[in-house]
Amino acid sequence: MKNNKKILLVTSLTIAVLLTGYFQSGSGISIVKPEMNNEFQPLLASNEIAFKKATSAHLYVVESFNKPIPKSLEDIDLNIELPLDADGNLIVGMEVKDLFELYLSAMGEEKLDDILLRIQSALAQQLTAPALGQGYDALKRFIDYKVELANLEKQTVDPTLSELENIRRQKEILATIQQEYFSPTEADALFTVEAQYDDFMLEHLTIQQNENLTVEEKQQQVQALEASLPEDVRAGRESAMAPAKVYEQARLMKAEGQSDAEIYQMRSETLGEEAATALAQLDAERSQWQQRLDSFKSQYESIEASGLSNEDQQAEVNALLARDFNSTESIRVRALTGVD
Repeated sequence: MKNNKKILLVTSLTIAVLLTGYFQSGSGISIVKPEMNNEFQPLLASNEIAFKKATSAHLYVVESFNKPIPKSLEDIDLNIELPLDADGNLIVGMEVKDLFELYLSAMGEEKLDDILLRIQSALAQQLTAPALGQGYDALKRFIDYKVELANLEKQTVDPTLSELENIRRQKEILATIQQEYFSPTEADALFTVEAQYDDFMLEHLTIQQNENLTVEEKQQQVQALEASLPEDVRAGRESAMAPAKVYEQARLMKAEGQSDAEIYQMRSETLGEEAATALAQLDAERSQWQQRLDSFKSQYESIEASGLSNEDQQAEVNALLARDFNSTESIRVRALTGVD
């Protein structure tokens, strides 16, 4: 799927763990899921209603959804072809997940009810029975699963467990929830890459927190760990880490006195011309802001040393802020400088 929108996916390492009870884990501890928070009940109800409506006596007929598309989806290619097996059954894998996640990324612009209708309409435009009914069923299960994740995110972490123990238990909980909503084949297709990356991050954290290793030993083990990643996962990680690496490289180049043109060239070669131009503009805006902030600090120090009364000093500071900054900027300046 090619598009230029970053889809935020919820992974197992971003959700807080409920540790007041447990599923049956590898350690033999029996655990249970948390009760569903009341705030999520309307989402589950909406999903249930939408599913029953789509699979009613009309036999998988959904009217074309004709509301204007959300602005965040206007420039996105929504034509994701969903795969079928030789018997015409829907194959529930990454294509299905990508389609659902694309439309769900518009949450906030649209209500869930409308998003569900929009997805159901998209399914009906390319699928027929039995695949269409299977698509509706996959959507129902996927939304319920996402609500489970949101509910877990609301839970508190057990302070008696270490960070690593929390994460390991969290992975067990998520694996069990995935098994509850998806078949083994579906879960493997939907979550294998995610699980591989989570395992990598867990091992990475384990290495970093190992006080028996030197800095050099940690670096060596991390490098070996990165080399062990599957090629597609490693490529995805390198792509995700690229902006941070470019930021650090630009910082070092500035510290070494290299020119803006040299920094631009480095960014352009790594991220492309468009990103390099945007970052150069951001640099200019930050530099201008810092100059304005430094000027305020200098004038503020002069006011403090002026011998004026506290009331007069406050009046001078307020006048200075009103002259050089808008209301939003003034709040930021006060926060950054500690000025009352």
